[in-house]
Amino acid sequence: MSEVMREVLDSLAKMGKQWDLGESVGRVWGFLLFKSCPVTQKEIEEGTGYSRGLISRSLKELKRGPMIEVKREGREIRYSVNTSLTESFNELLKRFLAENIEPMIELLSTSQDKIDDAKVRDTFLALLHEYKKLNLAVLLFSRIMNDINTMPVGVENIEEVAKNISMKIR
Repeated sequence: MSEVMREVLDSLAKMGKQWDLGESVGRVWGFLLFKSCPVTQKEIEEGTGYSRGLISRSLKELKRGPMIEVKREGREIRYSVNTSLTESFNELLKRFLAENIEPMIELLSTSQDKIDDAKVRDTFLALLHEYKKLNLAVLLFSRIMNDINTMPVGVENIEEVAKNISMKIR
């Protein structure tokens, strides 16, 4: 493995950890990004140095994304990347919204009337307001990612693409 590839995989592993997917998930996904054809779990083991069990758990998480494609070829199962980096990032945003932000908004919304202390209720409502702003920010960013993924983006037209991005709530 080249030094550049190792650095990129290290960076993707760090991103996986930061996004609460796990370092191994980021590295396995990065390894699959570099492969031009579907690979077996054994090839992933050899390319990442991870154990079969760790790779199996990582692949399970990636399938949940769905960030990878799984195909059976005879007795072997082969794995490949199913989406681009930006599409995968957008899927992670949507998952973060569904699994973290929306449940907290629901909990705060349904619980606010149960708080007797006025000062605590005010703090509670302020937190609910902050979560709703975060919800809006993630929704907007996700929509921007959708727009970017449907436009031809090159270094030469990045400002033009930025001007064309729609900020309407659909």
